[in-house]
Amino acid sequence: MQMKFKAHQSFFIRKGWLSKGLRGVQRNSALLMPSNSKEAMNELGLGANQVVALRYWLQSTGLIEMGFRNREHSITDLGELILEKDPYIEETGTLWALHCNLASAQEEAASWYFFFNEFKMNVFGKGDFTHAIERYIFLYNDKKKVALTSLDADFSCILNTYIPHDRTNGRASSPESVIDSPLGELGLIDVESKAAKTYRKKPANLVSLPSLLVLYAICEMRDDGPDGRNEAAEVKLETLLDGPRSPGRVFNLDSVGLLTKLYELENDGWLRINRTAGLDVIRLTSPDMDGVSCLGNYYEMI
Repeated sequence: MQMKFKAHQSFFIRKGWLSKGLRGVQRNSALLMPSNSKEAMNELGLGANQVVALRYWLQSTGLIEMGFRNREHSITDLGELILEKDPYIEETGTLWALHCNLASAQEEAASWYFFFNEFKMNVFGKGDFTHAIERYIFLYNDKKKVALTSLDADFSCILNTYIPHDRTNGRASSPESVIDSPLGELGLIDVESKAAKTYRKKPANLVSLPSLLVLYAICEMRDDGPDGRNEAAEVKLETLLDGPRSPGRVFNLDSVGLLTKLYELENDGWLRINRTAGLDVIRLTSPDMDGVSCLGNYYEMI
């Protein structure tokens, strides 16, 4: 497995970046290719390393992919849907979908995947994270050694992605601030102790997490599995809670929070929960449902 580390150039996702980058690729599919760095800098108003970071974030969140003969980028179905329905990436459901993709990108965003799927500490410091991910890298990465500075940079970038600026430096920031990451609105990480430099994972707020985005995560998890799509659409509750890329993992949900959302989906007719005879499984009403369709249904309902 070829994992990427510090591919973000130490720039976390800024507010407005993803929508600006998507529109740029829509106008010119080759805009973000390395050979067009100067044009991209002029058009997007970013520095050279920021353009590299933006390209990385657009790919890691599943909005663009490499196109014809690796000479251009193409916008994914997800990116096209967001351009049509939420071009400025303002809806909470859009942010949950992008976070889900980022936390599921095992190779492209290895530290994010590890943090949400493999790292089991709820209260932690930088050393806890780096020591744990070094063991993970040794077991699963083709390149067994990754510089500690890269892991430190990824840890800092994760914090800046999910913790608003005023929570880390004690200074208030305006709602219009472009310093923060849009994913900070999701509230998945917070400061535990500024003095001790420790942090804690927080479960997704069940009020702000749309049930259809839990369904999005379920569909994406099925598609990314080792055997591809599961046409039977039957998934164990245990897998939904603790499996890789599961809604339980990517949204920091416990069993009560997960079941709350699954019952909402059942009440809306999207799935059925079977907890009889020790089965403890869910079955999707539409087995061919995919993540983009889930997000499309979310946009139709808001």
